[in-house]
Amino acid sequence: MDKIPQMDELELDLLNEIFNVGVGNAAASLSQMVKQEIKLSVPEIDFLTSDQLIKVLGQDKLLCSVSQKVSGPLVAQSILLFPDVDSLEIVRKMLGNQISDAGIAELQNEAMTEIGNIVLNACIGSLSEAFSQTFIIDLPEFERAIPAILLESRQLSSDSFILFIRIELSLSESKITGYLAFLIGGASFSILQKSLNKTLSSLI
Repeated sequence: MDKIPQMDELELDLLNEIFNVGVGNAAASLSQMVKQEIKLSVPEIDFLTSDQLIKVLGQDKLLCSVSQKVSGPLVAQSILLFPDVDSLEIVRKMLGNQISDAGIAELQNEAMTEIGNIVLNACIGSLSEAFSQTFIIDLPEFERAIPAILLESRQLSSDSFILFIRIELSLSESKITGYLAFLIGGASFSILQKSLNKTLSSLI
């Protein structure tokens, strides 16, 4: 799309807080899975075009992604993204160092799908609670590819853009940067903005 919609400071602050709650809930669940404390940084939110997202992620960088289609009051594609090497590190921590590198790679799909399901559902659940609305979430899908291929497979409409969220995942022995992306069209953006303002009005 030619122009990305904008949010004011209060709307962005509330959206950031909603995702912060979701990410915090996900961290608690992930900590149990990997049997060590996981800390997730405060999300950094931005709105990007697909070309801008490709540049941020690295045009030729291989990524591991888990995506879920979200429908209900608004329609979006939610995607959890990690550089492939970082996703293997997460899986290694999840399954234990006794498993070989070949075994880790073989189990990457299943393990990352479960992790993506936890993180994405936690974030959508936080939106649902904040807005008092119900969302329908499809089953997660795993994919490894460079950014352009990942976005191409989502078949973005002409008015779509990306709600992009950067998070830093810290384990006791490593620090990993991951990303959340919500592919959203203009109509759904308007619904999101109205929901944010309705929630803000109730807080005043």
